[in-house]
Amino acid sequence: MIKVLFVCLGNICRSPMAQFVFKYMVEERGLADKFEIESAATESYNEICHAGMHHGTREMLKAMHVPFEEHYSRRIRPVDYAYYDYILAMDEHNIEDIQSIVGIDVDNKIHRLLDFTEQPRNIKDPWYTGNFDETYWDIVTGCEAFLKWLKVGNYLKIWD
Repeated sequence: MIKVLFVCLGNICRSPMAQFVFKYMVEERGLADKFEIESAATESYNEICHAGMHHGTREMLKAMHVPFEEHYSRRIRPVDYAYYDYILAMDEHNIEDIQSIVGIDVDNKIHRLLDFTEQPRNIKDPWYTGNFDETYWDIVTGCEAFLKWLKVGNYLKIWD
C-alpha cells in the first residue's frame, strides 16, 4: 500500500482538493485498494476552529464531478513522517514548514506535487488568488505526473 499525504498551509483549499482528485484518479484506474490518501495543514488555526473545506474547493470538485466527502482541517504531526510514504506539498513554504514540524527529510519523502511534472513550481493558494480553476488544473497535472512517476518506477508493483 502506498500512503500519500497532501499538505498545504490550512488544509481547506489545495491539499483537500489534491486528496480527492488523487483518490478519484486511482479509483478510476482500479487502484483504490493500493493507496491510502489523506491531507493535512502546516498551521493549526483551522484545526482548532474545526474548519471544513473551503466552499471554492467544494464547488470546483462538484463542477469537475470529483467525488468528495466531509473534510475537516488537521495539522501535520511528527508521527505522519514515519507513517506516510510520500508527503506532497503545494509550495516551497509548505516544505519548510513541514520540516520544522517533522524534522529533516532523511528518507526523501517530502516533495512539491508539481516537482513530478516537466514544469516544477508552486501551486498558488486560491485562498489568496481566488482562482480555484488554476489550482484545480495544477493539481490534476501534478497528480497525473505523480501517478506516472510511480508507474514508471514500478513502486510497490501496483501495476502487476
